[in-house]
Amino acid sequence: MFAVASKYHTQRAYKLYKQGLVFSNKGDYQNAYFNFSKISRFSKIYHIALLKQGFCALQSSDYKIAYKKFNHLSIFSNDEFIAPVALYNAALIDIEQDKKYRAFKKLKKLYDKYPKSEYKIAAAYHLGMLYKDKNPSFAKDYLMEYIENAPNGRYVLSAIGEALKLNVYLFDEDKYCISYALYKNGKLNDALELSKNATNFEGIFTRALIYDALNSKKNAFLAYAKALSTGDNSANQKDISTAVSRYIQLSGLSKKDACKRLLKFTKNTSSYPAVLYEYASVLPDIEAIKCYEVIYKKYPDSYQAAQSMWYVFYNAYSNNYNTKAKEIAKSYLERYSNKNSTPAIKYWYAKILLREGKTKLANSALRELIKTEPNSYYAYIAYNLLMSTTTPFNTPCCEKIRPSKDFSLNDLKQIFNNKTLITLALFDDTDLLKSLRLQDNFILSYIAYKDGDIPYSVYLATKALNELQEKPKFDDARYRLAFPETYVELINKYSLKYSQNPYLILSLIREESNFNPKAQSVAGAAGLMQLMPATASSLTDVALTKDALFSPELNIALGTKYFTSLREMFDGCEMLAVLSYNGGPANVTSWKTYVLDNDFDEFVEGIPYFETQNYIKKVFGSYWNYTRIYAKQ
Repeated sequence: MFAVASKYHTQRAYKLYKQGLVFSNKGDYQNAYFNFSKISRFSKIYHIALLKQGFCALQSSDYKIAYKKFNHLSIFSNDEFIAPVALYNAALIDIEQDKKYRAFKKLKKLYDKYPKSEYKIAAAYHLGMLYKDKNPSFAKDYLMEYIENAPNGRYVLSAIGEALKLNVYLFDEDKYCISYALYKNGKLNDALELSKNATNFEGIFTRALIYDALNSKKNAFLAYAKALSTGDNSANQKDISTAVSRYIQLSGLSKKDACKRLLKFTKNTSSYPAVLYEYASVLPDIEAIKCYEVIYKKYPDSYQAAQSMWYVFYNAYSNNYNTKAKEIAKSYLERYSNKNSTPAIKYWYAKILLREGKTKLANSALRELIKTEPNSYYAYIAYNLLMSTTTPFNTPCCEKIRPSKDFSLNDLKQIFNNKTLITLALFDDTDLLKSLRLQDNFILSYIAYKDGDIPYSVYLATKALNELQEKPKFDDARYRLAFPETYVELINKYSLKYSQNPYLILSLIREESNFNPKAQSVAGAAGLMQLMPATASSLTDVALTKDALFSPELNIALGTKYFTSLREMFDGCEMLAVLSYNGGPANVTSWKTYVLDNDFDEFVEGIPYFETQNYIKKVFGSYWNYTRIYAKQ
């Protein structure tokens, strides 16, 4: 009988919740509240329903009822997602009603008990405000924590104003933190004033960014130079790379001469490997390799070390120094994992084994690569090498993309891995999911996907996938967020018309625009397949504007037609057609003989333009992922 009763409560609760969502989505919060309030306390979703009641009451400006629901949850719920929301909202109502002690207790509980919650950051701001009169020192610490962690936050300007008014000493680090937040909020002159006496990399780099934003090029140039010469070992390496790049651009010198000048005053600093790396990129091969060797041998923990090691390895491979190349590969794999160059090292190590006639070892290495780096371009060419495919870049044509089903319960378990979140996802309650302020990029990607923001969803899921040390299998739903099927009907229609592989066209669209129909490039390319208006117009009898190319159907129709013309130009070779789509037919024509007479893989690594080389790897990497996820080829 208990089981029957439990099942009844569950079914009724789910029905009431769905009805409540319908009313809530229409803005009818009174009826929404009524449905949520009828959900039994014996139901598994009772606490979720209480949270919904609280938000419905807030929307109806019934703060007494809202507080009652939030306060109940703040006392009785220990859910790591629901409790922080309830505590925070109840505390806000306390603050509004000038019940500061009650607010303080809730905020302190939130701050101490849920340190991983995003609401902890907001709680720090409010705690700072509550402490400002009684204990300015505590207030400053809380406010600075908020400013540091939420430089674009809702309360950041208020937090900065209060921190500056407190009669408490601000350390240089505090000033730089405030300066950066002001810079992020467009308060450039105020930000500049606070950063003027900076002596460490972070502070000087912030000042350089401010000058850059003010278009004060000379001052920005001098500030970047000073930042790079500080020798601050705590400096963020991505910021160092940005500073090096901007110094070169603002110097008015050639890249080679700018780097020479930088090398003189960054010697023995943490900036040196970044400068040496840029310098190597403009040197002849022999000199460049010497620079790369210095980087990975003397600065193995630098941002540029792994990529430098890859360049030295591939140079050894190209010159048939097999023993040296294998030693470098083994050393690389002992030091690094999950770097951009890791799949490349593994693939070319296997090619060395093949060159030496060690077929079994090579095949084992290729299979291991596919297992450990399953979503990379190198997994694609490794698979084709194992299958003895002589022209892996000519994809087999298929009639159409088979649309995938919606996310199932098992799919949601892979994305969310939490019962409360899975329940909300099953209800499609993206509003409540957003209110939880989750920071997991796969979850944020799912929310963006459900909201129809496919470009942002793809960006977030791709970033999260790349950061995973251990990649999931292809049937994992997280891949479908990074590689969604969208505009399928149009892609099928025009791929069939022009006899192209629809999955390859889908991959081109993903890499060209991330499925943003309004995408625009600096050069003037527009739409899903990033067509130039002049190119698009040449494919029709009508002069087309950029705005016309924002039409998904027109863009896909003309983009597929253009790709077909490129493929015909290069005798059906898809690799050259993809290269031409990015690098231009004229450049590819000059490379054509080399392609036909040499190893396809070596040709790709030797493409002189990094953007085009990276582009072909991205497109065929996407193609590999799409066919593995959906077509199962």
